[in-house]
Amino acid sequence: MSTSDRNLSELIKNTALFYKKITEQYQDADILNKVKLYIPERILELKEETQIKSLLEWFKKEYMSWIPNAPMCERCIDEGRGNVPMQIQTTSGSSWKLSVLEIHSCNKCGFEKTFPRYNEVLKIAEARTGRCGEWSILFGAILSGIGIKSRIVHDFLDHVWNEAFLDEKWVHMDSSLAYPISVNHPYYYEQNWGKKYEYILAFSEYGGVEDVTQRYTQSWETVLQRRGNNVLSFQERFSYIA
Repeated sequence: MSTSDRNLSELIKNTALFYKKITEQYQDADILNKVKLYIPERILELKEETQIKSLLEWFKKEYMSWIPNAPMCERCIDEGRGNVPMQIQTTSGSSWKLSVLEIHSCNKCGFEKTFPRYNEVLKIAEARTGRCGEWSILFGAILSGIGIKSRIVHDFLDHVWNEAFLDEKWVHMDSSLAYPISVNHPYYYEQNWGKKYEYILAFSEYGGVEDVTQRYTQSWETVLQRRGNNVLSFQERFSYIA
């Protein structure tokens, strides 16, 4: 095995262990029952074909808020000083439950705000804010809470989303995107964000890992060239992980 393959396999192993802990929460009845309480009754009463649309719209527009990668100072905006970028410092968390703590500070007015990067479903549900990591962790639990099997998909570039098991197949579902793009639009990132994939992996409870890259690209041969090996499949190269 080459050095690059060893580095990649180590990255995949660590990521698989991380998501194993996260998706195990989707099997915890107590967690799922508590998460379900956050869902409006009007959505719970709907049938699946209309429930998913309403669930995604509620989650994005009403429930969650997005923390930008480069946040502006709230105090400076409120006090009329315009958009002043905040400086971000990060420190490692104590465990997988709190992986990173971001400290946002404004050099102009001294305002400071912390953003804990929680990976616990109930902590995220209480905070109601985050980026794609927090959104996908919580939305996967919400899907599981209403009886729809879900898993987390990681593109190893800069984005994470979900897949839901509908009509006996896994379907792309991204709660951070506006409906209808948020459902079954797997090529969206490549077409609109210019993604240049190498690996996209789906992580299920109990440590299951599946290479789903081909589902999200219309340039599979180019992806294989980026991998530097178009002979061995993911399962053949990393069978001891998957």
